[in-house]
Amino acid sequence: MACELEPVSRTYQYRKVMKPMLERKRRARINKCLDELKDLMIAALQAEGESIAKLEKADVLELTVTHLKKLQRRDQLTIRPIPSDQDKFREGYSRCASEVSRCLASVQGVDVTLGTKLMTHLGISLTNYEKRAPLTILVPQTEPSPALSSASSGYSSSSDISPTPSTSSSRGSTSPACSTASRTSSSPRPQGLLTIAAPSGPMWRP
Repeated sequence: MACELEPVSRTYQYRKVMKPMLERKRRARINKCLDELKDLMIAALQAEGESIAKLEKADVLELTVTHLKKLQRRDQLTIRPIPSDQDKFREGYSRCASEVSRCLASVQGVDVTLGTKLMTHLGISLTNYEKRAPLTILVPQTEPSPALSSASSGYSSSSDISPTPSTSSSRGSTSPACSTASRTSSSPRPQGLLTIAAPSGPMWRP
C-alpha cells in the first residue's frame, strides 16, 4: 500500500511557515528604521559638536528620546498655526521698520526729530493699513500730460488743421471708427477686484 500523506492543518501551516516569515519581516522593518534613525541622530549630534562613530540599537533609541526632549524644551516641537497673508505682511513691515530704526541710530548726523517723525509715520501707516480693506490700495492722483491734452484737442478741433481733399475723404471714411473708439474710451470701466482709493494727504515714499 502506498502511504497516504495527511493534510496539513492551517494552524500547523501558520505556526511553521507564516509566523517565522512575518517575524523576519517585522525585524527587517525595525532594523531598517533603526538604521535610518541612527544616521539622523549622528548628523544631529555632529551639528551640535558631538562626534559619535558607533551606536548600538539601545543607544540610538536613548539618544533619540534625549534629543526630542531637548527640542521640546526649546519649544521647537510645538505645533504652530499657519500665518495668514496679513500676519506675514505685518511681520515683514515690522522687520523693515526695525531695520530703519537701527539704520537711523547708527548713522551719524541724523536729526532726532526727523527720526522720531519717520518712525511715528511708519507706525501710523501700519495702523491705517490694518483698518483698510485687504484689497484697497492708495495711488497718487496724476494730471493728464500736455501731449495727451494737445492731441485730444487736435482731434476735436477741425479749424486748426486744413486737410487736403484726399485727407478729408480718408478722415470721413474713418470717422465712424474714431467715434466708436471715443465712445468706447468714454464708457465706464468695469469694476475689478482692487479698489483704488485716492490719498487724503501727501503720500510717503521710502
